[in-house]
Amino acid sequence: MLSSAAFANIAEAGGTSNLTITEIVSQSAGNTEFDGNKFDYDILLKAVLTAGLADALDDPDSNLTLFAPNDRGFILLARDLGYTGYDEEEAWLAIVDFLDGPDDDVDPIPFLQSILLYHVVPKRISVFGFIRAVLRGSDITTLNGETVDPFFFGLVDKAPNLRNPRLSFPINVFARNGIIHTINRVLIPVDL
Repeated sequence: MLSSAAFANIAEAGGTSNLTITEIVSQSAGNTEFDGNKFDYDILLKAVLTAGLADALDDPDSNLTLFAPNDRGFILLARDLGYTGYDEEEAWLAIVDFLDGPDDDVDPIPFLQSILLYHVVPKRISVFGFIRAVLRGSDITTLNGETVDPFFFGLVDKAPNLRNPRLSFPINVFARNGIIHTINRVLIPVDL
């Protein structure tokens, strides 16, 4: 199992892992249980598995960039949506409740998939490529077809009333099928 410390060591070394993006996210989370560590990917892993996107991020022939919100980023989203606590599992449930709609009559999976695909770029972008995009004023097209605008060390999404994510440690984690950059909030592809 790849612990959070080992994950950080890969990032610090700037090395490439033999693991896929899904394997790195999964092993960084440690398991499928929520653990109280706000800087790993328990909620992201739960979301990816729930949305049925694990295989897409596990394809060794892909070349992807994942802007990966840590658990703290998901908790902040849940708080933006009205949740008042800091518990990972409760934050996840609050997000799912929001996606269900006010009368629990909406299938949350398509919206969850759209949100998650908004974090994936169909090419490898290193932190240096990210800086180049900032300097050129280029936007980044994601797998859901929407764009994000890089701004300094942050990303401007489509939800103007929510704070935008910023790159956070670790960044430039190279996987067999792409690269992972941690972000401190969740990208939202629509105006909430």
